[in-house]
Amino acid sequence: MRRGGHISGIALVVAMLGNVSGVLAYEIGEVTSGGTISGKITFQGAAPSPKLFPVNKDPEVCGAERTVNEVVVRNGLLQGAVVILEGVKAGKPFIASGYRGEPPGEGEFRYGGGEDISLEILTKGCNFGPFTGVLTLDQPVRFLNQDPIKHILHSVSSRDDKGLILRTIHNRELRPDTSAEQTFYSSKLKRDRVVGIHCNRHDFMQSWLYVVTSPYYSLSDQEGTFTIDQVPPGQYELLAWHPALGLKRHEVQVTEGGEIEASFEFVGK
Repeated sequence: MRRGGHISGIALVVAMLGNVSGVLAYEIGEVTSGGTISGKITFQGAAPSPKLFPVNKDPEVCGAERTVNEVVVRNGLLQGAVVILEGVKAGKPFIASGYRGEPPGEGEFRYGGGEDISLEILTKGCNFGPFTGVLTLDQPVRFLNQDPIKHILHSVSSRDDKGLILRTIHNRELRPDTSAEQTFYSSKLKRDRVVGIHCNRHDFMQSWLYVVTSPYYSLSDQEGTFTIDQVPPGQYELLAWHPALGLKRHEVQVTEGGEIEASFEFVGK
C-alpha cells in the first residue's frame, strides 16, 4: 500500500466561510418540547485502502509500521462522519462523551460537557484519538501525553475556500507523561472551519476536527447512525462532513417534539 503524507488524499473542506468568532454567543437554556434529528450516513463505491506508514522514530513504542484508515466503512455505512446543526443560538448544554482511536492506538478525545466543550486529547499508543472530531474556538484544549516518548504537536488550518492551502497554527512539544493546553483563537481562524492536528515526529498521527459553535452535533457510529436531540423548534441547516470525502447539507424544519430523519450519502472516488 502506498505511503501517505499528512494531507495526502484528504479533501479538506471549509464550509460556511463566515466569521466563526461568535462561538461564545451560544447560550444554555431550557429546551421544552425539543425535536430529534436522526439518520444514517451511507457510502457508495469502494472505500480507499488504509495508508501504510513505516515507523522511523520510536518503533519500540509505536511499532514497526502503522496504518491510517481515513474512510471506515462497514456494510455500506460510514463511521466517523461529523454531523452539525447550524444556526442554534440557545439550548442544551454540551454533553460529556468520549471517542477512542482505532487500535493499536489508544488515544481518546474526551468532551467534558457543561457550559463548554471542555476537550481533552489523551495521546497514548502513538495516537491522538479518532481520525475525526470537533472542537470550539477560544477555549483551551488540554493535551495529555501518556506515552513515554516525546511528540511534537503540529496544528494546521485551511486558508482558502478550496481547502488546498494549509497554514500552521501552532507547533509545540508534548513531553513524556506531561500535559499542555492550547487555545485555537477565533481571531486567527476567522474563516476556517477545520483544524488538523499532527505529530512532526510520527507522520501517521493525524486527526481532523470541525469547528462547532453549539452542542448540536453528532459523530456517526459503527452502524453509520447519528442522533441530535433536544433541538429547539426552528429551521436549520444540517451538515455532514468528512475530511476525506467532503461535505453534504440538508435544510431541516424542526417542530415541537418532532422526529426528523435526514440521511446522507457519500460516494467513493
